[in-house]
Amino acid sequence: MSGPTPPAGGPRFGEYATPEEQRAHIRAPLHEPPVPPPAGPPAAASAGTSTRRSPGRTLDRVVAVGLLIYGLLTVVRAATVLLDPVALADAIGVDAGSVGLHSTGAWGVAGALVLAVGWFVTAWATWKAHVRGWVLFWIPLAGGAVFNLFSAMIVANALLSHPGLIDVLVQRFAG
Repeated sequence: MSGPTPPAGGPRFGEYATPEEQRAHIRAPLHEPPVPPPAGPPAAASAGTSTRRSPGRTLDRVVAVGLLIYGLLTVVRAATVLLDPVALADAIGVDAGSVGLHSTGAWGVAGALVLAVGWFVTAWATWKAHVRGWVLFWIPLAGGAVFNLFSAMIVANALLSHPGLIDVLVQRFAG
């Protein structure tokens, strides 16, 4: 049992074609010398149009760097608030001494670490996108939103499980 017969002079199943047969099949010349590059620079490159970035791309990078700087300042400020119970109580409008909030404990450290690690991950992702030539401005925005949400969930979970703080908040908003 054999397959269809190949064209005259071609290899049979399991046989290798010679380089001449391969070239004839793809209709390419046997040995073509490589074409040397042109002596001068191309006209577009000499005008400088191909190496310049558009104003939109430059603005995108400036906005992304500005957002990363703003995010770093926000992370530093939030970390100081999360690690200091008096500042945290002042931020939510409660007296820390009357509530009994004396330490932020592990949840304050966890919230600050989530923000710090999130900023580094966002900066790394922004850099990788910059190297690939992608649009950047949305990465710091999305990273800030995601990691602030995670940190807020950690802090809210810890604060809402504190009975003294719940009593003060219920009294304030209920009457």
